[in-house]
Amino acid sequence: MEAILIGNKYYERVARPIISRERWEQYLTLIHDSIENDYSLRFITYAGGYEHHVSGKCYLFNESLKTILVNGIIVRDTKILSIERL
Repeated sequence: MEAILIGNKYYERVARPIISRERWEQYLTLIHDSIENDYSLRFITYAGGYEHHVSGKCYLFNESLKTILVNGIIVRDTKILSIERL
């Protein structure tokens, strides 16, 4: 069974997106830069078979837990599909 959401195809058996180490390092650089230079990011996450968009400034970043607080919503690394600068 599959669902089409915002032009992306997701299968119900997908437990979490797989992020390569290089991609995570790029995300880290972008997150640190947004915190230091005070600009907003858009996080596209995947949870429960649906794609979610969370936009705003990053207020807290915990590297050991790989979590980010964006607009009162905690974003975990295992749920991130992509991060974009606004």
